[in-house]
Amino acid sequence: MTLKRRLFFLNFRAVLVTFFTMFLFAAIVNIAIVKEGEAPPTDAGFAALFLIFITATLINLLLTFRLIKNILNSLKFLSEGVRQIHGNNLAYRIAYNDNDEFRPVCEAFNEMAGRLEKFVAQRQKDEANRRDLIAGISHDLRTPLTSINGSLEGLEAGVASTPEMQRKYFERIRKKAADLERIIEQLFLFSKLDMDEFPLTIRRVDFALAVSDMIQETEDEYARRGLKLNLGEMRAGIFVDADVFGLRNVIINILENSVRYKTKEQGAVTITCTGGNAASFAELRLADDGPGVPAEKLEKLFDVFYRSDPSRSKKGSGIGLAISRKTIELMGGTIHAELPEAGGLAIVIRLPLKQKEIVP
Repeated sequence: MTLKRRLFFLNFRAVLVTFFTMFLFAAIVNIAIVKEGEAPPTDAGFAALFLIFITATLINLLLTFRLIKNILNSLKFLSEGVRQIHGNNLAYRIAYNDNDEFRPVCEAFNEMAGRLEKFVAQRQKDEANRRDLIAGISHDLRTPLTSINGSLEGLEAGVASTPEMQRKYFERIRKKAADLERIIEQLFLFSKLDMDEFPLTIRRVDFALAVSDMIQETEDEYARRGLKLNLGEMRAGIFVDADVFGLRNVIINILENSVRYKTKEQGAVTITCTGGNAASFAELRLADDGPGVPAEKLEKLFDVFYRSDPSRSKKGSGIGLAISRKTIELMGGTIHAELPEAGGLAIVIRLPLKQKEIVP
């Protein structure tokens, strides 16, 4: 039975019960009056009672139909919302303005639709990333393998006729084998991070002090490779919870990108560490003086195997920043890219600020 019929019969029964109650009451009064010897009510009294019944029935029907109309109109909003979601219009939201019992239901529907839209969008993005991952793996593994096979064929054909040429060929094979090993290690690390199976050793550290130590350990190596590391503002006494080893890998990934894509013979990266006071986070900023990237491609830098310029595909695996983002997120922080006014590219890392140092 439909909701309309159920409400109609429910209200009709209520009217009947009311009428028979009134009739029974009138009958009891009539009997009492007769016993006392008074004149019983005339037919006009019963006619008036019947008229009251008809009037109450009509008013009840009018109010019932109005109530049914309002309920059905509200249900139409929900029905249309379900139809839109079923038709993959996940951006649809119910615009319900009445302040009644249906309002929380419509708000819950809109919240559910919003979550579903985000879930589907994330799933589509993950699928696209997996396709890029497969394509990137194929490309990055094929390049060093082709070089290794070419060198081996050259050795077999006797092209390297002198010990010096043979050493060059072996050195090339060794270097490409190291590239393969590095790519496989990065893929293994990325898969572990993606499945939340990579254990991090989180401890509270002085953020600026930890970063300064890492930079001092590596600045000579990068200087030889044509990249100068400049320490800017390094605010002491800012404590964060971080995995020092994971943080070091993140910084190395960022510096490796800067040294690969630098256009000057002597590039530079400026590192600053700030935070505290009104801020609720500590911020590490690494800004280079390289060519930068288009503004619309900043967010995509952290996608797996994404490269802002296809011509750069031979310079790296394109997975370093994806690993960096997952590592920082596991520490409870965020990482993003910016375009400084002076040019180049800046990678900004933010970790929740902690007020007190914990001594192990």
